[in-house]
Amino acid sequence: MLKIQFALLLVWLAGFAPAWADCKVHRGDHVVLYSTTDDPSVLIWDSRARLREYHAGSFDEAQALLPHAALVAPGTHASVLSCMANYVQSPIFRSPQDADGVTISSGTRRGLTGWVLGSDARKVHSEGSRTKTRSRPPSSRMRSIVMP
Repeated sequence: MLKIQFALLLVWLAGFAPAWADCKVHRGDHVVLYSTTDDPSVLIWDSRARLREYHAGSFDEAQALLPHAALVAPGTHASVLSCMANYVQSPIFRSPQDADGVTISSGTRRGLTGWVLGSDARKVHSEGSRTKTRSRPPSSRMRSIVMP
């Protein structure tokens, strides 16, 4: 009996492995929220089901769901709590998108927890991994341009 329970537990845990591998961000990652260039603000949803319904539904259905979302400014920082790979499907996407569970860590909505579209969460690299830029030598001159 114990062997059967252990085997079932392993099968259940294996179900999470593909989702973890397919996600672009993972639990603990720090991200910046930014949508498309046409409309860079990001909707953060109170449930991943509503996030999915919003993108799969008609215009009227999407409008009815908007009270369940908060709009956050582009550049808002967040921490990833979870990810559901390929969870959101829409006729306007070429392929399914991830749903990322996040907690906002900057701005007026700090502390808000919700779900965002995976393509709206851009991973922030740690200080150690950033490439250093060369500073201007002290002997060089700064040139200014005067605009009429």
